[in-house]
Amino acid sequence: MLEQQIAEGQAAFSASLGAMDELLTVSRSQELSTRPREISAICQIFSLSSQSCKRVPEYLGRLATIKERMTVKVYEIKNTTLHCDSLFAIGILDLCNVHADTAAEVYRNDICNALMPSKQHMSHTLQGTHGARYLSHARALFKFGDRRDASACHPTFYKTRLTSKRDDNYVLLDLNHARHWGVMAAVPSYDIPWGSKSARVVWRGVSTGKCSATAVNSRMMLCDRWFRSSDARIDVGMTSIVQGCGEAKKFVKPGMSMKGMLQSKYILVVNGNDKASGLNWALLSNSVPFMVEPDVESWLLESNLKAWVHYIPVKPDFSDLSSQVDWAVENDSEAERIAKAGKEYVRQFGSATAEAIVQAAVLTAYLDRVNVKTGGLKGHLEGECSEE
Repeated sequence: MLEQQIAEGQAAFSASLGAMDELLTVSRSQELSTRPREISAICQIFSLSSQSCKRVPEYLGRLATIKERMTVKVYEIKNTTLHCDSLFAIGILDLCNVHADTAAEVYRNDICNALMPSKQHMSHTLQGTHGARYLSHARALFKFGDRRDASACHPTFYKTRLTSKRDDNYVLLDLNHARHWGVMAAVPSYDIPWGSKSARVVWRGVSTGKCSATAVNSRMMLCDRWFRSSDARIDVGMTSIVQGCGEAKKFVKPGMSMKGMLQSKYILVVNGNDKASGLNWALLSNSVPFMVEPDVESWLLESNLKAWVHYIPVKPDFSDLSSQVDWAVENDSEAERIAKAGKEYVRQFGSATAEAIVQAAVLTAYLDRVNVKTGGLKGHLEGECSEE
């Protein structure tokens, strides 16, 4: 099922390449105008619904509101091995030709599997009778990885961004798709009705994030406070130790499958390195998420989630977890209403085909607004930013 969905999304994205190249070539040939295409016009070309089109500027960050195209000068165009946690400039079509280490491969494959399903198909899609024009030399900035980044000097594609940087240089794509969306199709077969679930809150996860029980809104803080709780309704624990967090060993419990977790009405969602991979399926289920107000967002646009509307909020130190369970038990119908609203929210992220076309629109808007060229200073892409 997942493989079929991914293939459908890739086919939809590939089919959009011709329209993307046509739009960008015409737009860039209008040298008398420095104004980028209106996002609404891009949405129209890709036949996006009004609901899907509304998300395009939300992914674009500050690029959504610029009035003139911008030029970004970089020191070099990447032609060596791609790594995570390193910001780089690269040609869109070259992204798939250079070597990538194992971690970076996961991220770039979501783009390349759509851009270049085969060399022959790419040639046919882009060249047609007119030849590949703008896309053949278009460039963009990328940074792969699961990190909370706040140092980009120019508009750059990321998997996640801090919600405080929503209107900044962080442009979102649906990267590492299988990890965050791959299990969604299994939820209906594992889930049970609200009335058949137990009134308890469960969490399982690995020891990603800050390895300190004093770090606010961390998995370690959650387990330090509630792992040995006398409240039988609270069941939290680590399933494995990663990233050298030996302190988490004392919080290890037997694993729990999605099917097992969905026996409970309340699913606790806790971020690790960036976002919690279980949030997407928890929202889609008949259970209600318990979570701290999001400070990181992804393709899911978590900053649009509202406390008491889409999830039951808990404090960043998890001190009110038991009292929030009390509220949910005492207000069962309200808790169920929140669960239904969360499910309705995540349903807007439609089929793999529809989401691939939204991504094509985001990429097109970026390339129409940003011209990446050489001639810049070395090391000015993030951190201490230069005006050069």
